[in-house]
Amino acid sequence: LLILLVTVTSLRRVRRRMLLHKLDKLKDYVRYLQEHPNEVRDLFHDLLINVTSFFRDADAFGVLREEILTALCKDKTEQSTFRAWVAGCATGEEAYSIAILLKEWMEENHREFKVQIYSTDLDDEAIAIARAGIYPSNITQEITPERLRRFFAKEDAGYRIKKEIREMVVFAIQNVLKDP
Repeated sequence: LLILLVTVTSLRRVRRRMLLHKLDKLKDYVRYLQEHPNEVRDLFHDLLINVTSFFRDADAFGVLREEILTALCKDKTEQSTFRAWVAGCATGEEAYSIAILLKEWMEENHREFKVQIYSTDLDDEAIAIARAGIYPSNITQEITPERLRRFFAKEDAGYRIKKEIREMVVFAIQNVLKDP
């Protein structure tokens, strides 16, 4: 089923690119790809699914906060390090959401330990956005006013994740199929 979904999604993206260039046949698009190297890059970026947001699945983040983090962090000491990996992190919103949850958990439980969230994605442009930690003003629809005040700084371009959260997350380019 997963392979079928990936195939259908990929074909839909290829057809969209074909329509954009007014090409009817797949063989014509293949030739177009061979003749236009920039189109290969553009198709590649279309195939990457960078749909993300802060606290994207509220129910999942609720379970993570109330059950999973409590179980994983209950025995952590000041000398402990909490490590996590977010594969396919896109522009970083979900990785930063986890860091925010961990910071809140530590504050609520009067505990402090080191956090290292390793976040990877294949898309170098998405990783650059994640590393910068600057997001548009419309994130106010995703983030509570309290979290916005506590974990973000207002800038001309939108909101930047504060340093205390950015330092918990490391972003890297990685293709998990080639470099598991």
